[in-house]
Amino acid sequence: KGVNMSGTHLSGFANACQEAVGAVLHAITTHGEERRGHLSDAKTAVDFALRDAHSGEEWYLAQHLRQGIKDVETRLRDAS
Repeated sequence: KGVNMSGTHLSGFANACQEAVGAVLHAITTHGEERRGHLSDAKTAVDFALRDAHSGEEWYLAQHLRQGIKDVETRLRDAS
């Protein structure tokens, strides 16, 4: 189960991580309910990544994404 760098054949784990990062980036550029929706989507994607993790390294990366989402939430909340 390799990752195709063109993005056409991503594993479930890789796809979930990509979805989480994209959702966080959208949250950073939006406000209000839309921002909350993106952060919720990011959390859901990380949950999928954790479920699909097949190694300690993948689990570790997903945990860091989860912590990053929490950090973004805190910073955005503090800035508003």
